[in-house]
Parts: sequence; C-alpha cells; structure tokens
Amino acid sequence: MEKEIRRLYSPAKGEVFPSSALNSGEMSERFAEGFAVGAGRFMRLYYRLLPAVEICSPADCAVISADSSGFRLRMGDGLELMVLLSGEPEYFLSPGDMAPAGEPVCRISREDFCRGRAGAVVTFCDSARVTELHVFPGVKRAGALAAEYCPQQPPEY
Repeated sequence: MEKEIRRLYSPAKGEVFPSSALNSGEMSERFAEGFAVGAGRFMRLYYRLLPAVEICSPADCAVISADSSGFRLRMGDGLELMVLLSGEPEYFLSPGDMAPAGEPVCRISREDFCRGRAGAVVTFCDSARVTELHVFPGVKRAGALAAEYCPQQPPEY
C-alpha cells in the first residue's frame, strides 16, 4: 500500500523551521510536532514596512476555535492543527467557518510577529496520528509549501 502524503503551507511570509527548534531544557515538550514561522534577521526589514501580518490557514480546514493565543483547525479526515500566535489576533473568520489553504484567518501586529523567534507555530493536536513529518526550512511566502506529512493509516482487517 502506497503512503498518503499531505501538505501544509506557510501561514505567513517568513523563515520556516521545525517547531522542535523552539524547545529548550525544561520546556522540551512544549511544542509538539510541527513547524514555526518567524521574521528572522532578513525578514525584519521587510516587516518594518507593514502595519500588520496576516496569518493564513496552513491547509483546507474548518475553524473550530479561536482565542487570544491562536486558533484550532480541523481537516477533512478529523486531524486537528493548532496555530499558536505571538500576539493578540484580530480574526476575519469565526468558529464554524471554512478556511481554505492560504486564506487569511486573522492578523497580528508586526511588532508581535517579530517578537521572539516565532510569530506563528503550527502543531498537530494529536501527533500520534502522524507517522512522518518533513519540514522544508527556509524563507517562504505565505501559502508556500512548508511541510509534508503522512497520516497514520487505519489497520487493515
């Protein structure tokens, strides 16, 4: 049986890297499997010109919750993603709305996005349902391919 490969896209323009790079010492389990997007050194110059940064959906999903720390999305197969944000978001979509990949869900101020190492972190809510995750690091535009994963296949009887 051939592996099924699914894609996740960058929610914002910036430097994409594995979320495990954010883990440190006592907080080694804080960020589950996923990827992060940050301004990086080069991108900080770009963001100085923008009043706010739009955060887009990383996949075709439905918004199931949205609060001050981020939003949660559910894909068609039931797998859920959490998008954690570094600032107070202003939402364009509400829980229950569909969010196609690349559609803006909210925006945060450029100061909040540039603060710290990551402005947005995309993680799986149930990483046990993901068998492989490949993050494609580097500077990406919003909506560019950022990661691929293989969902866990149900057992065959």
